[in-house]
Amino acid sequence: MSNLVFEARSRFHAPASEVFAWHEAKGAFDRLSPPWVDVQCVERSGGIEDGARVVLLIKQGPVSIPWVLGHKDYIAGEQFCDYQIAGPFRFWQQLHKVRNLETGGDFIADGAKDGTGELSELLDRIEFCPPLGLPGKIGGALYIKSELKRLFRYRHALLARDLALKDRYGDKPLKILISGATGLVGRHLKALLETQGHQVITLARGASAGIVAGDDAILWDPSREEIARPLPEDLDAVVHLCGHNVAASRWTLQEKQLIFESRVKSTTYLSKLLAGLKKPPAAVVFASAVGFYGDRGVEPLTEDAACGSGFLAEVCRSWEQSGSLAEKSGARVSYARIGAVLSPRGGALAKLLPVFQSGGGGPVGSGQQYFPWVALEDVSAAIYHAIQEPTLSGPFNLVSPECVTNAQFSRSLGRVLHRPALLPVQPALLKALYGEMAEALMLASLRVLPQKLKQTGYQFQDPDLEPALKFMLGLA
Repeated sequence: MSNLVFEARSRFHAPASEVFAWHEAKGAFDRLSPPWVDVQCVERSGGIEDGARVVLLIKQGPVSIPWVLGHKDYIAGEQFCDYQIAGPFRFWQQLHKVRNLETGGDFIADGAKDGTGELSELLDRIEFCPPLGLPGKIGGALYIKSELKRLFRYRHALLARDLALKDRYGDKPLKILISGATGLVGRHLKALLETQGHQVITLARGASAGIVAGDDAILWDPSREEIARPLPEDLDAVVHLCGHNVAASRWTLQEKQLIFESRVKSTTYLSKLLAGLKKPPAAVVFASAVGFYGDRGVEPLTEDAACGSGFLAEVCRSWEQSGSLAEKSGARVSYARIGAVLSPRGGALAKLLPVFQSGGGGPVGSGQQYFPWVALEDVSAAIYHAIQEPTLSGPFNLVSPECVTNAQFSRSLGRVLHRPALLPVQPALLKALYGEMAEALMLASLRVLPQKLKQTGYQFQDPDLEPALKFMLGLA
């Protein structure tokens, strides 16, 4: 039985050597994993060179499918090949091949035309045979090819974005420390920075984060002000993302204390450590949240708006104040007031998707409350901008420039999924289930605007809601 073949080709405004180097970087696997697929890397040896091996677990509902892949046919700067050692296919082999092109009017991956600079072409060629013999080939070929088209449309568009970032911010390698690198934002940011050519060191609680101490990991316990070894003196930047999930459970007194202390104590201790360095990093980015502003109705909220009222506002105010020692160290310090992060991998969207896909979605309450959202890609890219941009300091709103109401968000998600979004969720039900948390996270209105990011020249990856949802769900 002959194998089936799928090919995806894209052109990039970058030399082939740069495209290949992106694939060789440590974070490439995480960047290439589509956010709508639940895939975990459980074992990895080597990179993409001959003899390297990776073991994946692909989750389909309650079932986890193991997939063991090897690498071969490596030619530095030109190509490498993945092949199935064990897994769901009768046969699977994927060739990645990149080459330089002549310049002069070629189209690059994102559709822009440019007649200057270096151009290259990436070919992803997959040869495969579905399981179950002839019935599997007849029944599965069209589905598999459609999913591959979806996957590589996403991958090549993402690669074009990353190459544009590299072109914008340069290729000087930095040494960057990240706390909270196993969370939704931290893991994504780490992969982005690594594929941009930077060295990333993680600062983590060892046992809880599953991280082992080493050259690229430092263990600490901020609640006890303990750290396994001193921070490096040659750090270029620090990003602090620690904090207990505010939506983990109902806000009891104990839960609220955990939310508060996990942010304030860790930021205070890290600030002390940074203040003690002989050579502080050039840039420090502390996470904060739009909860700083409280429930403000239709009032436009830029970074100079006053702090609001309520538990989250008090947390955010203390959170940002706890970074004062880092400011005195001489580092340029900024505070990312992050909105609702959208990704099918976690957060609000991951919880809403099953509801909306079943046709049970709809606005919360009146739906007129403003919902300050931001795509995960923009969270990481904007933090990277804050590291690189010397004029950005103090608080900055990390939200999309398109601040929509809850009703508008519900309608957009319904349209993208081709589902109705007509079933309203009653506020009384939410208050009964979640208490104070419902008031702060689901019913509050925050019309937050990213004024500083715009003023400092940040270019949003996903500024508009429906295209952003389509991109992250592979439906663009």
